[in-house]
Amino acid sequence: MFVMISYDIVDDKTRLQLMKFLRDYGDRVQKSVFECNLNPKTYLQVKEGVEKLINRRKDRVRYYKICKGCLEKIEISGWGEVSEDEEFHII
Repeated sequence: MFVMISYDIVDDKTRLQLMKFLRDYGDRVQKSVFECNLNPKTYLQVKEGVEKLINRRKDRVRYYKICKGCLEKIEISGWGEVSEDEEFHII
């Protein structure tokens, strides 16, 4: 599933940790936005990892699941492309 993850993190150290964590799962397309192609199990792992890093009272993370049909409708002004990472499995 294609997921766009955006975040607003108050603490600089936590923000850096979250960015480093998320870059293992997707492409950073803006300073606080990642595009990720995740299977359902990995999606849950990402959410659990995020929960361990953030302060739920001060920080905010949003997950936008984007269907295949909607992927074709994404438009970008300026440079960049929609991430097209293929799912992979480590055996």
